[in-house]
Amino acid sequence: MVEMLRRIRDLIRKSPTAKHVSTLLSGTVIAQLLALITAPLISRLYSPTEIGVYTLFTSVVATVVAVAGLRYDLGIVLPKSHGNARLLRNTVTVIIFVVSICVTLFMIPFAGALANWLGNPELAPWLIYSGLAVFTLSQVNSFNYWFTRTLQYRVISINRVQMSGSIAISQIVFSLCHLGGVAGLVIGHILGQSLAAGTLMWKGRKQVEGETAPSLTRLQLLKRYKKMPLINGPNALVDAIRLNGIMMMIGALFSTDAVGQFGQAWRLMQAPVSLITGAISQVFYQKFAATEKGNMTALVKTSVKLSLIAGFVPFAVIAIIAPWLFPWFLGSQWNESGLIGQALVPWLYLNVATSPISTVFLTIDRQQVLFAFAVTYMAVGLGAVYIGTLLGWSLIATTWLLSICMAVCLALMIALAFWSAKKYDAEM
Repeated sequence: MVEMLRRIRDLIRKSPTAKHVSTLLSGTVIAQLLALITAPLISRLYSPTEIGVYTLFTSVVATVVAVAGLRYDLGIVLPKSHGNARLLRNTVTVIIFVVSICVTLFMIPFAGALANWLGNPELAPWLIYSGLAVFTLSQVNSFNYWFTRTLQYRVISINRVQMSGSIAISQIVFSLCHLGGVAGLVIGHILGQSLAAGTLMWKGRKQVEGETAPSLTRLQLLKRYKKMPLINGPNALVDAIRLNGIMMMIGALFSTDAVGQFGQAWRLMQAPVSLITGAISQVFYQKFAATEKGNMTALVKTSVKLSLIAGFVPFAVIAIIAPWLFPWFLGSQWNESGLIGQALVPWLYLNVATSPISTVFLTIDRQQVLFAFAVTYMAVGLGAVYIGTLLGWSLIATTWLLSICMAVCLALMIALAFWSAKKYDAEM
């Protein structure tokens, strides 16, 4: 065992990729541990219905966040000049601010109508704050791309721990101070994101080594990366509608309590997913962007193989123990969440493999392929939930149908990634 650990340590020291993955992985591990440690407290301080309303709030926010920067945030990694990249990053901040203000102005008159449409009128008062939540989370995401570009993975790692811990601790403290219910969950969430965004913005103000003045104007940069909003923007929106739309449909077709059960199972299942894909995706995006023609297919193969191997044991264990582990861990009121977690295994295991390679389509300029897949993926996901309820199935049975259908779609995405990479390499 000692010899194996020594070899792993030496590999990390010698391989830049392994070092970057380990740096991000350490932050992801600690962040997930914080979420897991605090989950039993939060699940006992807040009811499934309250967490259901909170889940709907974060689903609305996440849908907007997907396109809040018009996807120009992805372009921050691409310019050869750090000066141009910084100017693009600052431009993204302006775009995010404008979008967040528009969200707030929209929610003031229409929050009630949107909440009713989602089948949860109690959500309405909290949607007013969605603009602030959109701004803080979008800023965290955009600055993560800046630190990915400059290879400052330690900053990203520490920030993940800070945000996860700040959100969970704030929600616990608010409940203990009699500011519980949906208010404690939403305010704690926004506070944690705000602290994380502020930290990254402060650290990102300093110039990096070799940074020079921008050689392009804001308008020139926006034109150069116009495919981000024109092609990847709709793709990201469709993807966001798929995942968050599933949450919203469960709320409308089942109940707020059902959203809470599904949302809690989803968050716990994200621990192994984030643990594996969080670090790998961040590092491989930078590697995909820097890889020349002729080497892309091999890199895609490495990413898929590494992800599937890393995820096999954790997901095999979860598939066996989730039905009794989740209720024991969260409390007796969360019995349904364990069965939902078990049903989600096929989908999320395949998601481990596809999450890192999704950026391949961006770096080799095959966004149209990714968009076609995203539309199909969204339609299958929302359609599975609708068909399940149309047949009168329970939430558990509907989740199994959803998970299997999505796993098949993700297998198709892996095939598309290899096909696209081979075409790219053949252009040499």
